[in-house]
Amino acid sequence: MAGEEYLIGLDLGTSGVKGVLMSAKGAVVAKEKAPVRYKTAAGGIVTFDAQAFYSLVAGVIRNLAKALPDATAVAALSMVTASGNTVLLDGGNKPLTDGVSWMDTRARDEARAVFGELLDSAEIHRVTGWPFINMFPMVHLAWLKCNRPELLRKAAKIGMSTDYVHLRLTGEWGIDPSTATTSYLLDQKAGGWYRPYLDKLGIGQGKLPPVYESGTVLGRITPQAAAETGLPAGTPVVLGSFDHPGAARGSGVLDEGQLLLSCGTSWVGFYPFKNRELAVGRQLLVDPFLRQEGLWGVMLSLKAVSNEVERYLCRYISAAPDKYGEFDRLAAIAPVGANGLLINTMEYEETDQLDTRPKTDIARAVMEGTAFLLRMRVEQLRQAGMRTETIHMVGGPSETRPWPQIIADVLGRPVAIVNGSCAGAVGAAVLAAIGAGIFADERDACRRMAFEQCVLMPDKETREAYDRIFGRFKAKYPDVKYI
Repeated sequence: MAGEEYLIGLDLGTSGVKGVLMSAKGAVVAKEKAPVRYKTAAGGIVTFDAQAFYSLVAGVIRNLAKALPDATAVAALSMVTASGNTVLLDGGNKPLTDGVSWMDTRARDEARAVFGELLDSAEIHRVTGWPFINMFPMVHLAWLKCNRPELLRKAAKIGMSTDYVHLRLTGEWGIDPSTATTSYLLDQKAGGWYRPYLDKLGIGQGKLPPVYESGTVLGRITPQAAAETGLPAGTPVVLGSFDHPGAARGSGVLDEGQLLLSCGTSWVGFYPFKNRELAVGRQLLVDPFLRQEGLWGVMLSLKAVSNEVERYLCRYISAAPDKYGEFDRLAAIAPVGANGLLINTMEYEETDQLDTRPKTDIARAVMEGTAFLLRMRVEQLRQAGMRTETIHMVGGPSETRPWPQIIADVLGRPVAIVNGSCAGAVGAAVLAAIGAGIFADERDACRRMAFEQCVLMPDKETREAYDRIFGRFKAKYPDVKYI
């Protein structure tokens, strides 16, 4: 390890924080993870303790730093994030209240009351890159304006959990355009905050973090943060991105024709694409990604599908800690088509039919149903003129045995497993390396880092069988609600 440079990459996910210590050659030499805790209450309230969240992140960094005999070898740190949450800070940079998770659904008609005629879904999509959903910071802040206006008045800073972590690490306040997109307050093409929305909320732009490009050094580890993380004071902290474009960087998805399948709480397909206007017109989510070279990131989602899969597992497979191993084993021994069983994993339902089915059929049908839903979404890309030649699968399900092969067979495309469940953290490490000057950009990093990959090819006969079953699936579930 002597003389080598290392990067720390963090993936601040919804369910947990993952981190990697990676060499500048692309070798992951240490991994860490820790679960994120939430507070829930009636009415759809989902919140978190921002200070506890920072302590959790600092602990992950500290454990990664311990993997090196000398932490001065860490050239930089960066993080990607699930984001979409809201944190209010007072003048002393202390949280005024618990942070509001993107999963919080307490809001009802507050956004309509606050934004009025500006709450036009097509216009919001054009400005922000995302179609309107009654969640995320734009809606959180509208709820606060209507129900807790004193908190908005007291807030000296308004940001997200990642911004708060950056502030604690460096004393600096800033955000990248990718993460800022999830606030619904960014003019995505202009790259700055959208004043008409801020005016409706009664928020001055000075309360929000300045926007800088991903890969920019925001600041350096302070002496206080050094004591909390184990990193030397002065270590650069580099702005990252939203988690899915981060995972794209960590798995080498940088060109049209490549589709990243990022399997977290939500399953998200991420596709590099040049035509932002066409993507918006097709009601697809857009990320700034590599916009400097004219390449945007188009996203489609199976929103929170893993939560529904979990419900099926706990009800029909097993509630034991090792239930995913059992899920994997049962699905692997079941026949293609699960003996005719079809399950839409976007909508959990308990039926007498499932009560009488063997666990093998249910396990297989859950995996196949999720793959069929993905195919339905990918067909939307094809209809918009976006070709899909290869699929790069990341996240926990990429490390199972049958699921990646099922996806290859259902979609009829090769599935590459690159950096598996830690691709997001690796993508953050790539951005850290760019910020540290080790690489010129993402393409330079991809050329020089030796990422190993396993490629699964579709089986012709199985693909043909799935084509027939897919027709039955679409007929049974013609109106799937994806969000």
